[in-house]
Amino acid sequence: MNHSTPNQTEGAVAAAGNMAQRTGTAVGNVLDATRSAGRQAGEFASTEMANLRADLDDLVANLPSLSEGDVHEAKERLMDKIAAAKEGAREATINARRHLREGVESSRGYVKEHPLQAVGYAAAIGFLLGLLVARR
Repeated sequence: MNHSTPNQTEGAVAAAGNMAQRTGTAVGNVLDATRSAGRQAGEFASTEMANLRADLDDLVANLPSLSEGDVHEAKERLMDKIAAAKEGAREATINARRHLREGVESSRGYVKEHPLQAVGYAAAIGFLLGLLVARR
């Protein structure tokens, strides 16, 4: 009977490790999606700001030679670009929030569909953390 205890323990540790790995993969996927959305938003904002800066520099450089009508037209174009940049940033933010929300909903859905496995994952992670802490 004592011979089966180490095998059972090894099996439990292996199962806990497997569950922890699957949970870690799911969490990693959510984080990757969130990071990707954040990177896209940051890249878009950076590009738009660089474009606006270049347009503003051109306007300032040419300001002395522009007529009042040209200045008004340039101002309108600049305001349109600022509005477009704001809209793009707003859409990127909405996309980032949507990706995060989808990840959270996916995790919640998994827990609702597999409550015992979710409890098992939590217990396995706690068990593994306990083993790690006990070894120190």
